[in-house]
Parts: sequence; structure tokens; C-alpha cells
Amino acid sequence: MPNADSIVPNFHGTFSYGIDDNGRVMVPAKWRPRKAHVLFTVILWPIEAERYLLVLPPERWKAMLDKLKMKSLSDEGVAALERVIGSTSAQLTLDRVGRFNLPEHLTGPAEIEKEAAFVGRLDKFEIWSRQRLGAATTEDKRTAAAILKQTDL
Repeated sequence: MPNADSIVPNFHGTFSYGIDDNGRVMVPAKWRPRKAHVLFTVILWPIEAERYLLVLPPERWKAMLDKLKMKSLSDEGVAALERVIGSTSAQLTLDRVGRFNLPEHLTGPAEIEKEAAFVGRLDKFEIWSRQRLGAATTEDKRTAAAILKQTDL
């Protein structure tokens, strides 16, 4: 998880922003990197369901790539995973005013149209359609409660 000196902050809270006609959406001010031109990796997630966009800051993306690099080049399952992630992702930076320009090949399947809901996940965040997020929240709370019982925090 990023520390207090990290270029990218931790991601807490839920925020909603409108998407303009050019596909641009504000990123919460608290979540913007301290330096310009930080490259975020945005992936249509989960792979099979494509319900939202998973946004990974550079540190988290690097950790994911490092795990994939440890796999055999001849592993067809890993090759399939890399192809799917490569074709359903984009690398984005914020513009001067703190917006992402969300590509249609990601927003379409996730049904993100006029409004986007940003959900913090500590060292990463998600971008949802408000409707899909509302439907998922109740199930998430049930799942989280069950996991909390099993976890020694």
C-alpha cells in the first residue's frame, strides 16, 4: 500500500461525477497524484463479468506485472490472461484540470454513460455506473461481513 510519501495517495470514499460529451470525468481531488503525468492502468473488471473499471496506480500495476512475469512464457492460460487484460485496458493520465478521458471500449461494456461513481479500494479504485454500483453495494456488504468474521484484523 502506498505510504505517506508516495506520489499517489490512498483511495478512500465514494464520489460521483458527471461525464462530459467527450468522455471526460473528474477524478476526486483527494485522489489526484502529487506529481503530473502519473500513468494509471484502467482495466475492465472482473474479466468475465466486465461490471466496472479497476484503476491501478503505477505501484499496483507494477506488482501485478511482476507476478505475471514470473510465469512461464509457454503457459497458455497466462497468455490468455495477458491478451484479455491487454485488450480490455488502457493507460491514462489526468489532464490539466484533473480529468480522465475514459475510452469507449471500456465504458461501453461497463455501462458507464452520463455519470460515474468512484469507489476507493485503499491502494486502487474503481469506476462504476451509478446503477450497477447501487445493485452491487448490498451484496458487497454481506460478503465483507462474512470475510471480516474469517479475518483476524
